[in-house]
Amino acid sequence: MKLFSFFVLMLTFSSLQTVQADTSKIDGIAAIIDSTPILESDIQNRFQIVKDRVPGGIMSDNIHRQILNQLVDETLQANYAEKIGMRASSSDVDNAILGVAKNMNLDLQGLKTVLASKGINYSRYRKQIEHEILINNIKREIIKRRIVISEQEIDDYMSSETSITKDKDQVHLRHILIRASNPEEAKAEINTITQQIQNENDFIQQAVAKSAGQFAIEGGDLGWRPMNQLPPLFVRALDTEQGPLVGPLQSNAGYHLLWVIDKRSASVTLQQQTKTRHILVRPNEIRDMAQTQAFADELYNKLQNGADFAELAKEYSEDQGSTLQGGDLGWVTPGTMVPAFEDMMNETTVGQVSKPFRTQFGWHILQVEGRREADISDQVKRSNAKQALTKQKQDIVLGNWLDELRADAFIDIKDK
Repeated sequence: MKLFSFFVLMLTFSSLQTVQADTSKIDGIAAIIDSTPILESDIQNRFQIVKDRVPGGIMSDNIHRQILNQLVDETLQANYAEKIGMRASSSDVDNAILGVAKNMNLDLQGLKTVLASKGINYSRYRKQIEHEILINNIKREIIKRRIVISEQEIDDYMSSETSITKDKDQVHLRHILIRASNPEEAKAEINTITQQIQNENDFIQQAVAKSAGQFAIEGGDLGWRPMNQLPPLFVRALDTEQGPLVGPLQSNAGYHLLWVIDKRSASVTLQQQTKTRHILVRPNEIRDMAQTQAFADELYNKLQNGADFAELAKEYSEDQGSTLQGGDLGWVTPGTMVPAFEDMMNETTVGQVSKPFRTQFGWHILQVEGRREADISDQVKRSNAKQALTKQKQDIVLGNWLDELRADAFIDIKDK
């Protein structure tokens, strides 16, 4: 739920629909990364997860390629983590699996029985969860190792125009990235792409077909981003270019194009903080999005009939950061949560429970326990500045790290 989660990849669970597909028609090796194979069935499973966000919802050749690229990157990251001795702890994996079982009112053996009845191999199911946890952990470690924010940087940021005027401004962007492995070819390609974009749909098609960005498969949609957490290169361009097409822009990572969908600026001058709890339930390999929504509705009905919010959160919520605290998120400041969560939080009155609502993380129910306008201490301001500076850098840092992994790995992409 925190802003860092923007860079956390979703769980590689397949939906019930995928599980029931005829895998004999789609199995086969799509790629080999070092000694790790990626199967065509892996690509089909991932497509079912992201299908709702894919332009047109169709598995085109470009979508197939983008999903394969995504799986290659994830495999590289997991292999690197294992190479340096990082492991997902058994307790973390156990807790994730037991969380699924609890949400289905099952014990572990009951979950295994249900998985078996759907043709799902339990060992593979467990490995998928372990794989995702491992990727999350290694990304955090790389960010921790490679991004060091000095006290002078914090001082400079706090006195800058970006800190003063951009702390509440947000922008909804699409993004295309052409990596600069060959600078001249990359420059020619981004110029060709630019000439072919006349409207947003053109941008979406070019992102799906050509972009090396993390969200290419979704038409390059970055969602709403706080301006003060964008790379300075983007902020300067958004200030000086009229748009909606912005760029090309050159960075160490390559060449970028941006498409401005919308902008918004908060009118509040004091920082309002909201004390809130939440329950998060997510779709998984044996519960699709509609079934997850139905389960969230069931929990909401229990709350309406007098159930204790904290106790339900401890038992059912799948947000590992807050479950043991009964879903308590503490005092939440503006910009900390994803926009859909923050909007619902702001609409809910103190003492009330929201109806279930959806974000990219799953289905939520939240409870607002209080509101206050806080005089932010210098320590908190410095902490916020450090977070913003880290966010500005981590896209490039993680991108450069992935480039290094690709350069050092044996990658064999099979013909489709």
